[in-house]
Amino acid sequence: MPTYPSPSFVNDRLLVTLLLFLLFGACGEKVPVVDQKSIPSGFKRVTDMRNVPVNIPQNPRRIVSVSDGMIESIMVHFGVTDRLVGLGSSCVQRTFSYEFPGKNQLFTYTEGMNPVRLLYPNIAHLPLVARSGVSLQLEKIAYLNPDLILLREGCCTIPNLDEPKSRQALSMLASFGVPVVVLKGTNQFDPPDLDMFHREIALLGEIFGQEEKASELITYLKKSIAVVQDRTASLKNGAGPRVLFLGLSPAAREGGAAGVTKGKDTIEGYLIEHVVNAKNAYQGNGGRASSLLLNMEQVFALDPDVIALPTSSGYHPPEELYEAPYYAKLQSLRAVKQRKVIALPWMPCNCSKRLEYPIELMMIAKISFPEAFEDIQIHEWVLSFYQTLYGVDRNKAKEIRSAQWLDWTIGQL
Repeated sequence: MPTYPSPSFVNDRLLVTLLLFLLFGACGEKVPVVDQKSIPSGFKRVTDMRNVPVNIPQNPRRIVSVSDGMIESIMVHFGVTDRLVGLGSSCVQRTFSYEFPGKNQLFTYTEGMNPVRLLYPNIAHLPLVARSGVSLQLEKIAYLNPDLILLREGCCTIPNLDEPKSRQALSMLASFGVPVVVLKGTNQFDPPDLDMFHREIALLGEIFGQEEKASELITYLKKSIAVVQDRTASLKNGAGPRVLFLGLSPAAREGGAAGVTKGKDTIEGYLIEHVVNAKNAYQGNGGRASSLLLNMEQVFALDPDVIALPTSSGYHPPEELYEAPYYAKLQSLRAVKQRKVIALPWMPCNCSKRLEYPIELMMIAKISFPEAFEDIQIHEWVLSFYQTLYGVDRNKAKEIRSAQWLDWTIGQL
């Protein structure tokens, strides 16, 4: 069994290191780097997605994760969520509610949440060491005495580790003497690459000694993707429907735009054109992680066959586009009039794809090629998916479906 210093010793050491950094590191002094050349007793070496070798405990017990839910959901799958001591995103912890006016009623959605919050309620009480768009709080991390820090570059909290504040924080974390393993989200690769998403799962399997479970999960996700690809491969040939990702951001609306979309060079564009075999309605590029503002004229010029409403900027169900008075102009779009609009699963802070991405694929494929997926009912398919993904029974899977606000699919998709 690995041996660790006492918590009080570790805490004192980290706080002294933090004080030295505040005194000297911010003034340009070089921060000391932990020697990774040898592997201490009770540790093992992994290579993270920066291609950096990192010595980590063989059985890490106190973990700080900075992720929007990807790392945490895989920890649920592995059964090790109780090892979390700190989080980098409040979106994993919170419950959400939304309402909007319709033509004759007020639509209300409540108790929406990340599946991890439902399956591991204690996560709501863990201390936050960062928030989306806010730098890591190094003092809090020091007080938590982690034996491993897991960061996912591309999440809403840390969009880019090349940004100066992120580089400084990463350097400081390394100086604590606590191992830091970096994963890279799906928005970090150009061109997009789902194999790297599976590499994240494999790396976490290696970290937690769950290589077999990780391999089985990757196989399952690949099979889910293959179902879509196999059924649509012969249908493309330029005849696929034009699908528009349309983020109904309130901020965009208040600024005079219709919403935001994703270019061909994003993971969303890749999934539409290379997995679903449809066509991304917006054929421009916009940077791997960029959301592009569209005005009303641009949306009408695109006139998509299908509209998929992502949930990274808040939840927006089809009824909002069909009925809300502030979207009256968009209600004359062909996709809206033909009821070819879907709301993707509620995944707050979905800055980079997570384990639930096959649901998005299946939903887009089903509405794009209904004849090819006539035997699949989304509301039933997702129950099977959740049961496999999280090892839960059918009743708990129904709770997850409700928490991801997918009950609207019953009888409709």
